[in-house]
Amino acid sequence: MLPRMTGPVYLTEQGRTDLEAELHDLIHNQRPAVIARIKAAKELGDLRENADYEIARNEQSFIEGKVLEIEEKLRNAEIIKPPRSKSEVALGLSVEVIEGRQKTPKVYQIVGSTEADPSGDPPKISDVSPLGKMLLGKRVDEKVEVLRPNGDKIIYTIVRIF
Repeated sequence: MLPRMTGPVYLTEQGRTDLEAELHDLIHNQRPAVIARIKAAKELGDLRENADYEIARNEQSFIEGKVLEIEEKLRNAEIIKPPRSKSEVALGLSVEVIEGRQKTPKVYQIVGSTEADPSGDPPKISDVSPLGKMLLGKRVDEKVEVLRPNGDKIIYTIVRIF
């Protein structure tokens, strides 16, 4: 059994839609497919040495765990309503920054940890990540200093909030 979540799960409207779509796919596509594979493997006879059966059962277990996890997140979801004022960085907003001495700005969207996807386009960073934490509440032209795991410090300058 999965541990119960404590506190809200912050999601954007898009994040909730994405989780609902993933849940739908798991329940209506992946679950029936793996059940059919289990049934076909059972029909082969001896289950003790049936690798297809074992693989399908493991996959079924993973799918059921994922279903429970997503249902729990959706039950505890608190939808982020970005503020009307874009005068300071807040959860749900995007921020354009210049990193150190680089000339090309980067854009990040500040989201809850459930939705974080640093490799996305634009990257979505968690409000509890080192950069996300430092950016929250800051305004255009302010600088934030973030310590990298290797000990280096990077200074980010806020160019735009939207």
